[in-house]
Amino acid sequence: MNKRDLILYVHGWNSHAKARKAQLIEHELKYHEIFDTASITLNNHPREAVKQLTEFISEKQSKYNVHLVGSSLGGYYSVYLAETLNLKAAMINPAVWAYKIFENDRGNVENPNTGEKYFIDQAWIDSLEEMFIEDPTPDRYLVLLQTGDETLDYKYAEKYFSGARIVIDEGGSHSFDALEQKIPQILLHFS
Repeated sequence: MNKRDLILYVHGWNSHAKARKAQLIEHELKYHEIFDTASITLNNHPREAVKQLTEFISEKQSKYNVHLVGSSLGGYYSVYLAETLNLKAAMINPAVWAYKIFENDRGNVENPNTGEKYFIDQAWIDSLEEMFIEDPTPDRYLVLLQTGDETLDYKYAEKYFSGARIVIDEGGSHSFDALEQKIPQILLHFS
């Protein structure tokens, strides 16, 4: 029996399973003949989030070829997972050096989407550094960037993913405008 393909959307920092991009991907592929979709609300601690994702992927791999779509911090997690579990991934305005980015976010934090309160300390940041992949395998990735990303400078991802298939749109935002137009490219990457 041929396995179906499952696209797992990996949300960004302080987001959740029903984020706009997760719902958009689910809606666009609702009746697709080959691709199913999934998204889970991740634990706010990076180590726990990656453990959740690894367990979810392991459960699904007997039935599915699993692919990742990672957004922002979810893109950072997706690189680690793609490299350690031999998966393909599509990146949407991904965070590249997350352990450096969060240096200024230490302290008490509340996820506005789930209400969960947590604390960013050095151990939280160190857990991000532990999962950093120095040289990602270029052919695993489709990288979708927008120059108008107000949160992350797209040039860092462009450099980090050098050699991968990179699509850069002028303008846009960190939320990634008109993502639905990129769905065919994402599916082609996973085919």
